Amino acid sequence: MRLLWLSLWALPHLWAEETAVPPPTPEAQRSLVIQACWAGNPGGKVRLVTQPTQQAIPLQAQAGAIITNAVVPPCESVELWVANAPQAKRVATFPFPKSGQRFILVMQGEHPASMRAWLVPADLEVFPWGSACLLNLSDKRLRCRLNDQVGEVDPGKSGVIPFTATERTSAHLTLDYLDGQKWQPDCSTKTILSPARRFIMVVGPGLAVQGPLPKETVVETNPAPLTAPTPLPHPPAK
Repeated sequence: MRLLWLSLWALPHLWAEETAVPPPTPEAQRSLVIQACWAGNPGGKVRLVTQPTQQAIPLQAQAGAIITNAVVPPCESVELWVANAPQAKRVATFPFPKSGQRFILVMQGEHPASMRAWLVPADLEVFPWGSACLLNLSDKRLRCRLNDQVGEVDPGKSGVIPFTATERTSAHLTLDYLDGQKWQPDCSTKTILSPARRFIMVVGPGLAVQGPLPKETVVETNPAPLTAPTPLPHPPAK
């Protein structure tokens, strides 16, 4: 069994005591590309606000789909504001990541007071097209299998299953959870994988009940394979 792990930034709630954020290190002097999505409802607009520069960056987040992105310049920390409430509210703050450039912001919860959010590393070197990531928000260790490739993810972590589709294919996906010392089945299904997309399976409370564990899936589609290059013009006749 080969395990691949990703560090996961859990975003604290607004009322959590904030700690001083040190100045960005030299390796942090880079911009980030952050995409946002909702696992389940509600979907809607969010804002990322850099600190201490207070640059507001709007970002549209949809339920179940990863579509738009925002470029975040170097800063000390980034605040997450939700705009789909009667009044915009700051719901989380996270430090500028020390490494990585592309992240997917996964949000869950219908009300700002109970909302949770996580940054999943999404650079293609760690989360390539044609692969699947498991975001474990449950209190149990999870095991996910795609065909003959298996990965295990601890609570509060995310991990990419070591299976990458190089062509459109049907894969057998199974999900198990550790109950004491014994693995228990959660679900077994077929899924379509292709180099034109990647997806995150989010497992944890507050999501749709599908099997013993609540879960939702968010999908990102790569537009590049669907775009044919513009043909060169024919040379003039001689």
